[in-house]
Amino acid sequence: MKVLSNVIDYTVTQLNKSIKNIIESSFSALRVVGEVSQVKKHSSGHVYFTLKDKESSLSAICWRSNVNRLKAKIEEGASVIIIGRITTYSPQSKYQLIVEQIEYQGEGHLLKMLEDRKKMLSEEGLFDEDKKKKIPPFPSSIGVITSESGAVFSDIIHRIRDRFPLEITLYPVKVQGESSAIEICSALDYFNSYKKNNFKEPDVIIIARGGGSLEDLMPFNEEKLVRKIFSSSIPVVSAVGHETDITLCDFVSDIRAPTPTAAAEIIVPERKEILDRFDQKILYLKKIMSSFIEKKKNQISILRNRLPDPKTRVNFYFQSLDFFEQKLITEVKNTVSEKKISFIENSGKLNLEIFFHNFKVLKEKISLLTNTLSKRVVNLLNTKKQYLNSSIKHLDILSHKETLRRGFAVVKNKNIIVKSTTQVAVGDDLSVEFFKNEMKVKKIK
Repeated sequence: MKVLSNVIDYTVTQLNKSIKNIIESSFSALRVVGEVSQVKKHSSGHVYFTLKDKESSLSAICWRSNVNRLKAKIEEGASVIIIGRITTYSPQSKYQLIVEQIEYQGEGHLLKMLEDRKKMLSEEGLFDEDKKKKIPPFPSSIGVITSESGAVFSDIIHRIRDRFPLEITLYPVKVQGESSAIEICSALDYFNSYKKNNFKEPDVIIIARGGGSLEDLMPFNEEKLVRKIFSSSIPVVSAVGHETDITLCDFVSDIRAPTPTAAAEIIVPERKEILDRFDQKILYLKKIMSSFIEKKKNQISILRNRLPDPKTRVNFYFQSLDFFEQKLITEVKNTVSEKKISFIENSGKLNLEIFFHNFKVLKEKISLLTNTLSKRVVNLLNTKKQYLNSSIKHLDILSHKETLRRGFAVVKNKNIIVKSTTQVAVGDDLSVEFFKNEMKVKKIK
């Protein structure tokens, strides 16, 4: 006798498919709270982990295509809220959670996660003061990375125009959301590639946004953004949030500004202050130059007084010649007179023949001496005259009057010889000295 039954026969595959359909149709989008554990990043790019609470655990997987779009990282021990859907995995006869989005649970965990990340990056030296770049005192161009729709960029523009107008380049980005950090990294790459593309890169980059909650500012705590700022060859100023908002970008940036407006004030100087400083420097230089010129005038006056008068020197030499001539004549007369007296005294004692012989010899000696003296006097006078003539010619050559005699002229501005056009201003009265006279002129252009 055949026994009838209403139990349906299933193959294993059919049963697994039926269970899969029941589970997936019963649960649509889910939000599951738990702690991440047993994280495994597969070579395929998929991330496998377990989501647990105090009593149970649930297998979870995030596909490779969705990993980079997550708002939070899948980290060991993180308390998270996972948005996804439930499904089954037939080969292992288990159900699992497919992760579509992940959020941190509670601000306390975010702060702990940020503190751990800050400690790690600090130990690597990314926040060291000696590795920070100096902001140029007078930048010529600034790159700004912020949202083009907010008031931040307008505030920066107005503040810079009020203080020190210069070139500003905006790279618009999202300053909130999951793609914000990626866009900011791209903006940094864009500005740092200027030099490679033969463009003049900005002197400094401002990363700015207004205030917000900790979750709103999370893109500025991303590790990849911190490392990108550290590797920038251009100095970076962080102006994120309000004065009380602190992000990891503030620690790695070369300067942290409490607000975007403050960033503009830090980077560019006050034009009025610079002009005032220039006026003070110019006044100081004028005083120094005036003192220097006055000192040189006094030195020139002293040196001029020390220069001898050429006519006096020439007259002195002529006087010396007269003196030597008179001295020679006197000495000759004295010698002749002495000889005559000696001759008269000894004439009676001498034989006339011997006397006349000696007289003749003496006369010849006197004649020879007279000729010799005359020649020496003539030679001496010629030598002195040649020296005087040479000195006179040398003095004439050095005299500026001889230069003027050859057709040159001397231009003076208030008795100061003009050596360059920079010494004369339009409207100055000038004097032009020629060899015989001088005339007055005025510069008209």
